Amino acid sequence: MPHSFAPPPAPYGASSAVAPRVSEIRAELRFDAASAEARAVATVDFTTGAFDGKPALDLRQELLWVRLDGKQVSTDDFAHHDMGAGWAARTRVLDIDLPADSHHRLEVGYELATPDCEAAKPIGWTKGGVDFDMWMSDLYPGRYLEMWVPAPLIHDRFALHLDITLDGVDRPHKLVANTGGVDATPGGRHWSLMYPAHYTALSPMLVIAPAERIETRRSALRIPGRSRSLGLVVAQLADAGADLAACEADLSAWLSYLSARYEPWPHGDTFWALIWGASRGMEYDAATTSAVSALEHEVFHSWFGRGVKPARAADGWIDEALASWSTSSRRSENPRFLTEELGLDDPPVELYPPHPWSRNTAVGAYSDGVRLIGGIAHLMGGADRMRAALADWYRANAGKMVTTDGLAAHLKAWSGLDIGPWWARYVHGRG
Repeated sequence: MPHSFAPPPAPYGASSAVAPRVSEIRAELRFDAASAEARAVATVDFTTGAFDGKPALDLRQELLWVRLDGKQVSTDDFAHHDMGAGWAARTRVLDIDLPADSHHRLEVGYELATPDCEAAKPIGWTKGGVDFDMWMSDLYPGRYLEMWVPAPLIHDRFALHLDITLDGVDRPHKLVANTGGVDATPGGRHWSLMYPAHYTALSPMLVIAPAERIETRRSALRIPGRSRSLGLVVAQLADAGADLAACEADLSAWLSYLSARYEPWPHGDTFWALIWGASRGMEYDAATTSAVSALEHEVFHSWFGRGVKPARAADGWIDEALASWSTSSRRSENPRFLTEELGLDDPPVELYPPHPWSRNTAVGAYSDGVRLIGGIAHLMGGADRMRAALADWYRANAGKMVTTDGLAAHLKAWSGLDIGPWWARYVHGRG
């Protein structure tokens, strides 16, 4: 596991809070439509890593009980703590000192309700039905898997197993998830899911709704670099009002084009897309939940963002800047493949939050990040050269985690240009 990207120990009283290595997470999620209530039980297997200290994981739900290695622990001893990056970026710390490189099991029982983080979406309860969407976001801390299941930060990879039960429902439901490892019980009320073990906390997609509210199309396409076809699942919620056939055609075209342009598809045998009526979108590994207008942007993330993943939340500006630079429409502030001179006299911009426990993508990635990429493209001699440099960087790192410093080093080596002054001013905000 890429634990070298873990944040360093953070002060916690006379001790330190440390990021553990998580190997497996199992969670049972039970929704009761009759009472409009949900509860969960989760088990996290972890190793403490290279440092003695108190393990830090996050969960944005109200705790009912906690056990460590089979022994009861007060819920007060697994409370949120500001690691130095601000209260919004807080994480839970288990107030028990554990030796380095020791193996442990954390078990947690908790209420399942609206996550305690900005702009989170509540569980949807209808008469005899449940609407559930993980509704992740990279713009706010605490908006990945930890909204619903105890999880580490995004540097860690782990096996994830979810067991989902719907009680009190009066009709079948459908589940859309980006994994082939789904065992469904007849009747649309119970599923067991196994996500790939290379996923991180920003990878898994999951949507549940009454079956009559989800329309689905399935097809297959050939993309460059694969000996067998890629499955394509395109679904929409009832209020989305999309032309699914047109969406399917667009997705097929973008997947084929991007596979030819940037090459290896590092995911599995299927791409999933769920169309909704909201004006935003979110990327997952080989998947998206998105408005029609954001689909191309989200498909691009299967290469930059989920094909190469940000090693830390602070590195998330990279994939948003590249996706916005590459897929901007006529309605965007900047044109697609912007190539424009960027001087060193504009106000400094911080796209990379410096604190190692920071947990969100800088919103400036969508505008200032695009200007930076366009400015470096201008220095290189055009958008085609920038795209060639990015293709080489992607091929060298497909399936791996990438960093801000790593991208800077690649662009400098590839172009022979000293981009350091631009990187310092418009990524790190140093005037």
